[in-house]
Amino acid sequence: GTAVIAPAAGTVALAEPDLYFTGGTLMIDHGRGITSVFSHLSALTVSEGDFVAQGEKIGEIGATGRATGPHLDWRVNWFEVRLDPALLLNDRD
Repeated sequence: GTAVIAPAAGTVALAEPDLYFTGGTLMIDHGRGITSVFSHLSALTVSEGDFVAQGEKIGEIGATGRATGPHLDWRVNWFEVRLDPALLLNDRD
C-alpha cells in the first residue's frame, strides 16, 4: 500500500495490527491533548512507545478490518473532540 507518514512528531500510543472494525490501527500522541488515529492499515512500521518524527513512515494504506476497499481513515482528536485533519495541512500537502 501507499506509505502513511506522521503528520507531526509524537509517541505511538497504540499499535494494533488487526482490530475487528478498524483493522491495522495506530494512534500517535502529539502532546497537548492532540492525537492522530490511522485505521485500515495493511502494515504498521512502528511499535507502541516509539517516538516518530514528522514525515516518518508509520504504515501503509490497506483494507483491513471492516473495509470494502483500500483507504486511509485519519482522525485527529483534541482532548477527545474530533477535528478535521484537513485543517492541519499546508497548501503544499
